[in-house]
Amino acid sequence: MLAYLHFQKKGIVQHILHELKYNHKEDVGLMMGRWYGHDLLLAGFTNEFDLIIPVPLHSSKQRKRGYNQSEAFAKGLSEVLKAEVCLGLSRVAASETQTRKSRVERLENVKSIFEIVNASELHGKRVLLVDDVITTGATLLACGNVLIEAGIKELSFAVIAATR
Repeated sequence: MLAYLHFQKKGIVQHILHELKYNHKEDVGLMMGRWYGHDLLLAGFTNEFDLIIPVPLHSSKQRKRGYNQSEAFAKGLSEVLKAEVCLGLSRVAASETQTRKSRVERLENVKSIFEIVNASELHGKRVLLVDDVITTGATLLACGNVLIEAGIKELSFAVIAATR
């Protein structure tokens, strides 16, 4: 699990993520991905991943927002790490917001809402699954389980920010 920043309530990282998600600042995600990609290269993560897969938004939320913030982060990482962004997951059901749920409620909330788009494209690949923020890990776990079932070779996670 790789995290670029530490998330604190009312801190600068919360403000940055709010801008990315709710104020149409897709370029913030791209920039964070590029910066973090350079840090990962310096840490020796050269040629480690075949595919970068962003956690998908439900189509209704993506239409409303205009973009997927995790996909913007993935694109920035991709530019630097030279790994292809793959939209290999889809969110087949809308879920309630996770922000006020317990760990158990979060796990239940995202259970069975992700599907593989094209399993043959993923089989045997080293995948970096990316999201904007991790709290309990429920979303990444749900996505990761589906990717493992599809036959990927390796699974790593990267997020813009992690909570305690």
